[in-house]
Amino acid sequence: MRMQACKVSPRHFTRSGWSSLLPPRAPHDQLPRERRFYAIVIGAGYTGLAAARRLAELMPNRQILIIEALEIGEGLSARNSGFLLVYPNAPKAGASGPVDEDAIRKIRVAAAGLDWLRTLVADYNIECDWDEHAPRVTVAATLAGERAARDSVRSFKNWNMDLQEYNANEIGGLLGTGYYRYGYQPSARALVQPAALVRGLSETLPHNVAILENTPVCEISSNAPFSVQTTRATFMADYLFVASNTHAGAFHPSLDRMVPVFTYGALTPQLDADELGRLGSIPSWGVVPALAMGTTMRKVNGRLLVRSGWSYAKEFNVVNVRSVLTMLFRRRFPAMRSYEFEHAWGGAIASTYNGEFYFGKVRPGLYASVGCAGAGVLRATIHGKLLAEMAVGFQSPLLTDRLSLAGPSWLPPEPLRGMAATAKLAWLDWRAGGER
Repeated sequence: MRMQACKVSPRHFTRSGWSSLLPPRAPHDQLPRERRFYAIVIGAGYTGLAAARRLAELMPNRQILIIEALEIGEGLSARNSGFLLVYPNAPKAGASGPVDEDAIRKIRVAAAGLDWLRTLVADYNIECDWDEHAPRVTVAATLAGERAARDSVRSFKNWNMDLQEYNANEIGGLLGTGYYRYGYQPSARALVQPAALVRGLSETLPHNVAILENTPVCEISSNAPFSVQTTRATFMADYLFVASNTHAGAFHPSLDRMVPVFTYGALTPQLDADELGRLGSIPSWGVVPALAMGTTMRKVNGRLLVRSGWSYAKEFNVVNVRSVLTMLFRRRFPAMRSYEFEHAWGGAIASTYNGEFYFGKVRPGLYASVGCAGAGVLRATIHGKLLAEMAVGFQSPLLTDRLSLAGPSWLPPEPLRGMAATAKLAWLDWRAGGER
């Protein structure tokens, strides 16, 4: 049995705006001399880079290969909004305990991701605009959004999370807009330039990790030693780690529990001092919506980021994206002189029906961590680290926490999957209302 994936190899219409702000880099696209490795990691996002790093640390005399279909910094890892959020995704009661225990475990896992990333950025001097001081506020523009936000605050306090709450006047002074009525901010969070972060993580890997970019994987064999056929060469490995997220389902049926959803972002040109002042008095902030499908924004490095909109499986034309995001920008800041965007782009996230992620051993020698949807940087990072430790038998309380969490629920095949996903997304979009 062999699994095929080339037909779903990821591509995007436009370059990531975050990557466009960075100096050009030469991709690692020269084929390595060796064809046999101890381990191969498919995907050079946060999960894949973390898995390769930790595996190389634990097995310093073994050679590891990361294979990436795109250039590093052009995948989903560099197409998000740069929020590093410590919060429990979709807490629920289950076999491992009540909902509060599930939430606290998830908070511990995400917090460990923040701690590890902070250490790596400091130890390797990764220049990614790491910022744990700028406000990162969950905001509500509607009564429904405020109710949802206040419900979240009550839950977070019950889980011993430190929070700061904001009324409408406080938010207006902070952001420079009277659009919002309520907000809250968790104490544990960071903001980054995501393309710079993922580039920096790739450039500081241990010496026994090789990277091959611009090389989609087409087939993998079912059993170890694994044969990994790419568009350019075939490699062999004793261990295989799948960290390709949206396209992981092409490698094994048990990973096919995600739906690909494109979301869209845009960055303004550098704004002058007067225009920046209309976005509040402080130099940097970030906001996320209280309801799913609402609008995310960041004031960062003299620009404004606006992120909103969605499409199922296929990317929208960038012209339509600019039009929608311009309208949302204008709605929040009606006094700006210009609503021009310099960069606009889309990126496909992998969402599961129940909000849980796949993590663990698929079969002997084959490991995977996929399904980290939007705002999943911390979880994706720590999942990669824990996956490598799991593969070599390295036990820890944090790994025990992660293994006790539920996995993704079953999804029907296409076309039923697409019909159900589109209907749910449309309902969430309608419910968001003025949070858009």
